Amino acid sequence: IQVLFQGAHSDWVLDTVFSKDSSHLVSVSRDRSMKLIKVDTEQFIDNITSITPGALRGGLMAVDRHPEKDELLIGGADGSPKIYQMYRTKDRKIGDDYNLIRKFDAMPGRIFSIEYSRDGKWIVAGSSLNSSGEVRVYEVADGKLVSTYELESGAVYCATFSPDGT
Repeated sequence: IQVLFQGAHSDWVLDTVFSKDSSHLVSVSRDRSMKLIKVDTEQFIDNITSITPGALRGGLMAVDRHPEKDELLIGGADGSPKIYQMYRTKDRKIGDDYNLIRKFDAMPGRIFSIEYSRDGKWIVAGSSLNSSGEVRVYEVADGKLVSTYELESGAVYCATFSPDGT
């Protein structure tokens, strides 16, 4: 994987995920970008997130792909989980964030962990700030907050759904 991203990011790659058909690889990093790479040619294709300076606040730390389609869930320093379409279907323009599908309410601190449920109907995100943490579950379809779990003492660096879907 490091060979694929040599020169693509200006900082460390923190998480990766493959497209549904494994033809593309997506990475997120502290340089605030989500990169799309074609696997067989090792070719950089596109920045999936906005390339406008200042549009993104802080690095991206986690990415997950919807289990049934090429939609990407990301989280990072701005504390706001977001869903993006993987492939651009419109010409890029400076200032756009065209691939953004949904932005969820911001959580306290940085998001370190993010995941789709097995059926793709929910997401879970875990964030931390000043030695406390929070885990939230949202409905994907309408962005509704389903549940919140706050830790007064202890950071959250991993959050996941159990294998039975709960």
